[in-house]
Amino acid sequence: MKPVRFLPMILFATAVATTACNREPPTAQAPPPTAAAPVAQFDATLNLVNNNGAVRYDGVVGTDAQRQSVEAALRRAFGRVSGELKVDRGARGAPWSDALPKFLESFTQPGAAVSFEGRRIELHGHASEADRKALLARAELLFPGYAYTGLFQGVGDGATPDPASAVLAEVKPGTSGAPLVKALNEAVTQTPIRFEPGSARVAPDSLALLSKAAQVIQASGDATRLQIAGPAADDPSLAQQRAEAIKVQLIINGVSPAALETTAQAGNGEAAAFRLL
Repeated sequence: MKPVRFLPMILFATAVATTACNREPPTAQAPPPTAAAPVAQFDATLNLVNNNGAVRYDGVVGTDAQRQSVEAALRRAFGRVSGELKVDRGARGAPWSDALPKFLESFTQPGAAVSFEGRRIELHGHASEADRKALLARAELLFPGYAYTGLFQGVGDGATPDPASAVLAEVKPGTSGAPLVKALNEAVTQTPIRFEPGSARVAPDSLALLSKAAQVIQASGDATRLQIAGPAADDPSLAQQRAEAIKVQLIINGVSPAALETTAQAGNGEAAAFRLL
């Protein structure tokens, strides 16, 4: 019987195993490049405050070229300016920038402040009725179709007075004491002073109401002393802060700081309240 020859088969198997060991592992596929996260988009802003002719500004625009253009317009209009415009590529184009130089020619009211945000313009600070009308007419001419908020509201021949304004319009100069407090409380009950959600910042659509309230308080005489009770809130400190915010707006509009004190309102009342001191 002939012996079985296994040697050639063993050599072949060894060669195959060696080749398999020497073969390089497959190259791992590189992951596809990750797309850059989209930049959050928001409206470009510009805030201006006229401090007796010295204008301070701040805001955010999308490009350095736009920043330079806006700041150059401010320097040409006022000479004395201070502030800073930040550049953020997430800011959309500033639609108000082209007509801004023409508007600045009319922005001469000491104590007035104006904010541009996208296609919205808000007037705040201190501005007389005549100044408010003049600035609104200028804004409507230069920025047609924009939203005009803050002290622009309730201005103009076609404006419909809100219930609070109608109440305050009936208060005669010199009215003081209990009749004054009654009128103020009726006004803020008819049209409550509103705030930004969860904050003590007075909402733009309540600025005009506080401007009218300030006029009535000023016309009552130097002897008037009032306490402002902030709208009741879950957080008593927030109610106090809101009372302080109302006080600030009245002072901005000409009421003497010595005539006003603040407190947090107790209970569940949603409207601010005025009391005699």
